[in-house]
Amino acid sequence: MSDHLESKIFFYLSISIVFIYTGINARKIGAEKAVADGSFIQTGLCCSWTDERWQKEFSAMKEAGMHYLVIGAAAVTSRSGRIHTFYPSKLPNTEMSKRVNGNDIADICLRNAEAAGIKVFIGIGFDDKWWKGPGFDTTWFYNQMEFDNKVCDELYERYKNKYPNAFYGWYWFYEISNDNISQTDQNVIVKAMNMQLDHLTAANKKLPFMWCPYMNSELGTPEEYAAMWKNVFSKLHTSDGDIFAPQDCVGAGGLKLDEVESWFSELRKAVDTKPGLKFWSDVETFDHTDWTSATIDRYISQMEIEQPYVDNFITFAYCHYHSPYNTDSGYQTTYLEYLETGKLDSIAPSVPVNLKAKYRSPKQVVLNWDASSDNIGVCGYYILCNGKKLHKIQVRQEDDRGKNKIPLTSFTDENVEPNTTYAYQVQAFDFANNVSGEASIKLNTGN
Repeated sequence: MSDHLESKIFFYLSISIVFIYTGINARKIGAEKAVADGSFIQTGLCCSWTDERWQKEFSAMKEAGMHYLVIGAAAVTSRSGRIHTFYPSKLPNTEMSKRVNGNDIADICLRNAEAAGIKVFIGIGFDDKWWKGPGFDTTWFYNQMEFDNKVCDELYERYKNKYPNAFYGWYWFYEISNDNISQTDQNVIVKAMNMQLDHLTAANKKLPFMWCPYMNSELGTPEEYAAMWKNVFSKLHTSDGDIFAPQDCVGAGGLKLDEVESWFSELRKAVDTKPGLKFWSDVETFDHTDWTSATIDRYISQMEIEQPYVDNFITFAYCHYHSPYNTDSGYQTTYLEYLETGKLDSIAPSVPVNLKAKYRSPKQVVLNWDASSDNIGVCGYYILCNGKKLHKIQVRQEDDRGKNKIPLTSFTDENVEPNTTYAYQVQAFDFANNVSGEASIKLNTGN
């Protein structure tokens, strides 16, 4: 083989290796695996974290292949008009949030992210008046953008030089839906966002700028929403690398799983009309029916459906719903096995045993059973009555107001009638939602 040919082969092999290891990109992976690249985190979760706790979280994220964190908002306006910040601001009418206990959350987060190699988008500002619709109070909204620009200036001047790698981007906190956004409303959105984009560009503080709108299939069609965004994109002063990252709305219930593809395929077309704009998915990792964590099979299904259309994935929110430091480690163990093998765990838990039922007059049946076992761990139990799903008991998150203390191996049915026969079934499920066989029992509620 000639030296020239060997050099050429070495060059292309080197390029391939660099391509593989310089970061996970959902579209470039192709059909291999759908992989999330980061997580939102709310201040309420991390407001008291030490450096050690931050490093544990970042270590778990990196183990799961993640490079990005979105935190915020840095300044939140209360109903009284007082502005609460998670950093020591000198802006008028601001005070440190009592929730952060005097901690400079921006500094603590960025300091640890810099050490861990995590890139942080800082959420800028938010005011609950945003939810007062319909329509926009433009005086308030534009004034808010002016204030948020001052927040950006202050954050950038305090932290960008100090943590140049970790302070990576801005997150625009105002969530736009498909709820009858008129042409006038679209123009208001454009003006407001451009007030921020233009300020950041002129002040040389422009960083990747992300925003995460949402949609509900009951309020319109994907074609209508894509047309709206196509119009907005045509007027936005975005820069190369800015990120449109709609929530996939599966967790919140705005979209059913089988509706996701049609919405993301249409939104992809809209994004393609705006050169330089990136299209990410904000994958919802929770179940709004009871605010439990999505099992890993559903989480991966969401990403696999969206993968052909998006450039990357952020989650709302791995740190809250799947982190081994905020919930059962079985979620992350199951996800890491998928990352390593490309396959989900397929071993179902054992059938629950010693199922017992006791009637408590006038309207209660109490069920108890012995815990099932599983190769990774039991996530929870499905309770059925007369063959229909009645309830789900599942491990909770540590920040879920103590609900994680609910025992997993008992359930009280509080809606029974006297002198009636009920057939109950209990099934165990694991973190990949493999479901066991049924434990069954019949009970007559005769007095």
